[in-house]
Amino acid sequence: MSDPITTIAAGAILNLAFQEFAKSGAGEIAKKTVGGAIALAKGLRDKITAKFKGNAKAETAIAAVETDYSPEALAKLEVYLDDAMADDVIFATELRQVAQQIINIQSQTTSNRDYRNYGRDQINIEKIEGNPRIGGS
Repeated sequence: MSDPITTIAAGAILNLAFQEFAKSGAGEIAKKTVGGAIALAKGLRDKITAKFKGNAKAETAIAAVETDYSPEALAKLEVYLDDAMADDVIFATELRQVAQQIINIQSQTTSNRDYRNYGRDQINIEKIEGNPRIGGS
């Protein structure tokens, strides 16, 4: 059985790093929904950016992803990141660990939302007819 951290691919790491970047530009609501994942995603982006410092083509690809979060821009950067992760196992392990932390936070946030209204009466007020009495005697 393989370790789940080693299975996180370069494309998934880029999505985590730069998708949170795109969300954080959307305002406070987006920041609240992803919780601590934004700080981790920023750290992930910083690691990627630092790795490619001085590599003009990779820096151009990073800038393209930051300005135009598109599948084409991500695909170009993914090629560079894939090569860097294959060449530097320590770098790859660090990225995968941070990516796994982001995934864990996102799944905790999602599961917390599922139970937010657990135990409360769910009433569709628009469909109530007449003069109903809700609760009490």
